[in-house]
Amino acid sequence: MKFKALAALFLFALLMGPGPGAMLIDGTAENPAIWFGIPALYLWTLLWFAVMAGCVVTAAQTIWKNDAE
Repeated sequence: MKFKALAALFLFALLMGPGPGAMLIDGTAENPAIWFGIPALYLWTLLWFAVMAGCVVTAAQTIWKNDAE
């Protein structure tokens, strides 16, 4: 069950980061979206990278751990 949830979250983050999610938040070429003085596209991809990294760390500590240790 935990594997399916992590896999679904990871795939969703993989889709939303560089994919159509980036098109939803980015402004136009003439007027790009800025959040807190930083381009929104950069913060958007950084957020989804953190979600993917969290999935990998969670899987490493729960699913992929070696029971022999």
